[in-house]
Amino acid sequence: MLSFDISLIFQIIQTIVLAIILNALLIKPIMKNFEERRMRFQGLEREIEDYNLKAKELLDKYQQTLHEARSEGLKKQELLKEEARKIEREKLQAVMKEAEAKKKEWEKVFSREFEELRQQLLAQKETLANLIIEKLVGRRV
Repeated sequence: MLSFDISLIFQIIQTIVLAIILNALLIKPIMKNFEERRMRFQGLEREIEDYNLKAKELLDKYQQTLHEARSEGLKKQELLKEEARKIEREKLQAVMKEAEAKKKEWEKVFSREFEELRQQLLAQKETLANLIIEKLVGRRV
């Protein structure tokens, strides 16, 4: 059977003193260390969230800038194309004017030469008429 004597009270007091000493020397510092770690991890988690927000903002800003740059590039490309079309039209008009001037010049030259030939033929009409008659009739007139 169990016997209750003074050693039981001494064991109880020793256990309580040991619990108080262990609480002061081990449990409280370990709990304090755990709490510090938890606080540090919470701070790091907040920093990570902040960095993620900043990264998202920077990515959105980058995409917006990229979109604006592309839009501006397309606008500039269209402006350059329109300018090229304008230059093309101007050059084409200049070439057409030059061709028209050449055409008129050649028409003048051809009409002048044609008129000279006509005048020569008219001057030789009697001679040519006699030649044609000779060929048709077969004798000289």
